[in-house]
Amino acid sequence: MPNKTGNKTGQVLKSASSGADGLFMPNKTGQVLIFRSSSKWKSHFQSSKQTNKLMVIHFTAAWCGPCRTMEPIIRDFAAKYVAVEFIQIDVDELEAVAREYAVQALPAFILIKKGKAVDKVVGADKAALQKKIEIYMA
Repeated sequence: MPNKTGNKTGQVLKSASSGADGLFMPNKTGQVLIFRSSSKWKSHFQSSKQTNKLMVIHFTAAWCGPCRTMEPIIRDFAAKYVAVEFIQIDVDELEAVAREYAVQALPAFILIKKGKAVDKVVGADKAALQKKIEIYMA
């Protein structure tokens, strides 16, 4: 039976003004933040530097098949690794952010701690990404 949002997955997406603020946030169990606004991203990134929490940025694009393959895996990781912050950024929407992290192939995953990139995974490699998350989340 569909929940009040009409989906059957149990994942509730909230969006103020239908995404006009540039940020979509699923419920607390398995959070993936999707940034569509450069200013919202910059603000969030600045505040994240104050924590020791691992941030995993999933660089993606609507036209990228392997990126879409990784989306449910990232949602599963977000549910499993609740102490890790998962971010999704579309390279076509936030090109400057993709350039800043030298993203040249998709999907790309940049692991960040205290505002510094500590590692990356390029390609739809679930096992490699999981291994690096487990290394850096401590």
